[in-house]
Amino acid sequence: MLNMNGGSSLIYVLVYPVFWLITIIIISVLTYNRRKSWLSKQQKTSTIFLFIFCTPIPLLIVYNLIQPSTYLSSSGGFKSKNGFSIKYETWDYSNGKTAVKKFWKNEDEKDSLWVYFDQKGDTLKTENYKNNKLINTKEYNKNIR
Repeated sequence: MLNMNGGSSLIYVLVYPVFWLITIIIISVLTYNRRKSWLSKQQKTSTIFLFIFCTPIPLLIVYNLIQPSTYLSSSGGFKSKNGFSIKYETWDYSNGKTAVKKFWKNEDEKDSLWVYFDQKGDTLKTENYKNNKLINTKEYNKNIR
């Protein structure tokens, strides 16, 4: 796996689930063997709380709570038909749909076009910038489509 492109991160896909599975099995056996003391009225709440925290459930909950609504998914550039170098950025929603696409001339980063999308992928609006100032906004009415 380590010789594959991105293979080092593939180890985490295998290691973490195995680690959590082993931990859950060990904790389950310990809880079963010590059920009289661990599940007594005095310790029942703390035992359940600790049992939950030896699983990936809290990690997944925290991840979903702090996950940003959009993130930078790609950036790069290409040559236009006019010979200009065009740079771009693509920002996506957490569901994978494109949120914003930004385009600007590589030689002059002050002129740009931003295209905004809703979570279904439909265009919401476009903005044109000249010398870093908004010169034009076009909003699209969803009811017309």
